[in-house]
Amino acid sequence: MDRKTFTIVLAVALIASFFLPFYDFGGRGASGFDLVKSSGGEWQKYLLLVFPVCGVLLLVGAMNNGNYPGGRGLLAWLPLLTLLFILILYPIIRGADIGIVFKSIGRGYGLGLWIAVASSLVLAFYNPRA
Repeated sequence: MDRKTFTIVLAVALIASFFLPFYDFGGRGASGFDLVKSSGGEWQKYLLLVFPVCGVLLLVGAMNNGNYPGGRGLLAWLPLLTLLFILILYPIIRGADIGIVFKSIGRGYGLGLWIAVASSLVLAFYNPRA
């Protein structure tokens, strides 16, 4: 698979993950879109907008023969860095024990968050030839 097709597939996966359930609360899921548009919460909920924005910019860049706005490297690493902040760093900043944070990874995650994790990891670390 060439770089253009690879980037298009993962960009669409990032965009779609935002609209799928990020968290699963006993059978009821909340998508990234639901979390962003909710009235409660702090500023961190707006970090979830990184996924569709980076997905759209990666899609535009791939369709534009590799002319990525802002550079492909930044757009490929930004979703992974956002996930690391949301899932690990922010709970530690808020005072959670580091052992509890790592034990709770994966619990309550919905399909959208799993797709975001997988596509972010692959985008960041796998770089096919042009």
